[in-house]
Amino acid sequence: MLSACLACALVLGGVAAAQAPLRQVVPSKENAARLRWLQYRMVAGRVAADSNYPPGMNISFGPSANGRRREHLRLLILKTRASIHYDLSGEGDKLSIALDESGEFAVRRVSAEPAYEMEFVQQPGGALLFTIVEGERQRSLRSRSFWHLYLAEPKTVERHLVPYLELLRPGWQLAATGRAIEDAMVQRAQHPEPLDTEHWQQLVDQLGSAKFSERETAEHDLLELGQVILPFLEGLRSDQLDAEQSDRVAALVDRLSAQYEDTTDRVATWLAADRDAWLALLDRDEPIKRRIAVRRLERLTGSEIDFDPDADAQAREAQLEKLRARYAEPEPAAPKSPAAPKDSVPPPRADR
Repeated sequence: MLSACLACALVLGGVAAAQAPLRQVVPSKENAARLRWLQYRMVAGRVAADSNYPPGMNISFGPSANGRRREHLRLLILKTRASIHYDLSGEGDKLSIALDESGEFAVRRVSAEPAYEMEFVQQPGGALLFTIVEGERQRSLRSRSFWHLYLAEPKTVERHLVPYLELLRPGWQLAATGRAIEDAMVQRAQHPEPLDTEHWQQLVDQLGSAKFSERETAEHDLLELGQVILPFLEGLRSDQLDAEQSDRVAALVDRLSAQYEDTTDRVATWLAADRDAWLALLDRDEPIKRRIAVRRLERLTGSEIDFDPDADAQAREAQLEKLRARYAEPEPAAPKSPAAPKDSVPPPRADR
């Protein structure tokens, strides 16, 4: 997970490019089918892949040429992991899709005319990096999940990234799911259920119990709570946990992140307590969404935020930039308190 920084930090080089249609480059029919020998899922906002094929498959197709178009596909399926490397080039266009043995997943698209580059990299256990270069203009985004990335820049993600992810799984409906997640978050925030963070903190404290049975019970109870507690667990400070608690919290985060394929309901439940997800919604055109995001952020942080949802666009952007900078800075360690305030999430861990 990312350390104490914005879920998505946006760097703009120049004015946004006109939204001209992008020319998509696609694999041949045969290689498109082979790419789908792996089954792709979104799990806790990260692309995951597995296969129903028996382990031990190590196949290379190509390089093959059709005029100036060249393709090469390598596929490796082992007992515990799979990797795939696909490259397409021709007529000034390049497309590569790779999932390596370490778990890094990357999509890269390059065009010579007009000058264009897109790169999406999902680092194992780390950040998602998304960069677009159009002529002399560059946009770089950093996120801890695909859904954070989508909420921060929905139009950009829909236009530049989603078409290539859906080459791997036609009908994935990532953009539609992203919109549904946002709608579900907003609807639930209007009738919020209180987050029992006091009880959650008691269970975390119990993870450090001298009795093994109590530690096991606490871990089981936290796991049963599901993805809604992920932001809380990720926000626990390392200097307030002993070694046993740290190990068990890390294991819980891994299990809750990898256990389920994402659905609208699961992700909306998870992001309901996520500060960075609501920070992204402050940038929406709809005043009602901005007002709801302000209220939700104030509940999660336990303090008022300096943002006027009804101000003009220029004033809102200036206020939002200050909030992004504020939440990007690591917060100093604080003495451990017996319980976290109701419906609040502790500040991010410095090592996550």
